[in-house]
Amino acid sequence: MRRFMVLPMTALLVLAVAAPVAAGPNVSNQSGTGESIYGEWYDGTTYGYVFLGEDSFYGGFGDIYQESGEWVLCEGEEFYGFEGTRTWGYAYDVTIEMTRRLESGTATGTVELFTETVDECNGIYGGDPGFVSGTLVVEVSGAGPLASFRGTGSYQIPSEFNGHSSYRGKERQATGSVNAADSISATFDWAYMSQVTWTDHVNN
Repeated sequence: MRRFMVLPMTALLVLAVAAPVAAGPNVSNQSGTGESIYGEWYDGTTYGYVFLGEDSFYGGFGDIYQESGEWVLCEGEEFYGFEGTRTWGYAYDVTIEMTRRLESGTATGTVELFTETVDECNGIYGGDPGFVSGTLVVEVSGAGPLASFRGTGSYQIPSEFNGHSSYRGKERQATGSVNAADSISATFDWAYMSQVTWTDHVNN
């Protein structure tokens, strides 16, 4: 069975919390809530994923990637190279809404996408990639049992730094779709959605 446990946002943001505190003696207590959606899609020639998160303390963010093409044995060589197109980008002003038991969820925001043509066998990586900006919309529906998780973490330097965090939340496998600036439009082959509550304490 494939696990779909999401790394809690507090783990991803611990450096952002610790860095400004390290500048001088301080005590910091922070807490917040977060939601995230992840989805991926694939067939014989296309693979892609999108990850979106919204945190009450840090705001909304995300990234998206898709490649369409094939991996071929380069002529006269002993390695494979990708031939096709790659599109990647970043989302901002992301807003995520979910029902209490994660029966459904939606995410909207603005996305900036870059696309390049790639021929790795011949050393072609597209030069200056094409650019497009537009609306990002992701919709998901729960497709599995509701699961819960919790945990704690700490980081200490004796007499210098003491930080600890805790988190708890719930998650659910899902189905759904993504449309990004009308340049990427896909139905998920696998997805999940998650909600988390986190706290951080830092003393140095």
